[in-house]
Amino acid sequence: MTRGSTWYYVIHWIRFYFGAHLLFSGIRYAMTGYVPEIPGIGGEWVQANANIYLYQAIKYLEIVTGAMLFFNRFPLLGLILEFPATVNIFWLNTFIVGGPEMPRQLFTGPQELFLNGVLLLAYSGWMYGAIRPKLEPLPIWDGAKAYVPELKAGTLDPRG
Repeated sequence: MTRGSTWYYVIHWIRFYFGAHLLFSGIRYAMTGYVPEIPGIGGEWVQANANIYLYQAIKYLEIVTGAMLFFNRFPLLGLILEFPATVNIFWLNTFIVGGPEMPRQLFTGPQELFLNGVLLLAYSGWMYGAIRPKLEPLPIWDGAKAYVPELKAGTLDPRG
């Protein structure tokens, strides 16, 4: 995806929008303590998460990952960290509480999964090393060696 192409701008707009969405959601909780009223078993589950402080942890994680995306700092790491919460939100909103009594949930859950999924696909080229079937250990302080083109696939020895 080259700078100046339409897709380049579309992906950056989606990144900016998803980051703003996460920031708003997390900051709203941090400033007001707002926990949405959800009927039935979904509400019980959200309340149970709040009782063990998991809900709060997710909201503060949303602030961090939202800032990472919004300001384009470590965006792939932010997407990966946010993905488990995204899947959880999608499942809860779409299959557990989504329906005629809560129509907003049918938009929120799929939207969250769509945004995170599209962005993960857009940035997935940076995960190439993580999905290779065989790798040698590479500590973070030697990470620049992963970008040396002369290295043979899966080795750190330039001689092969």
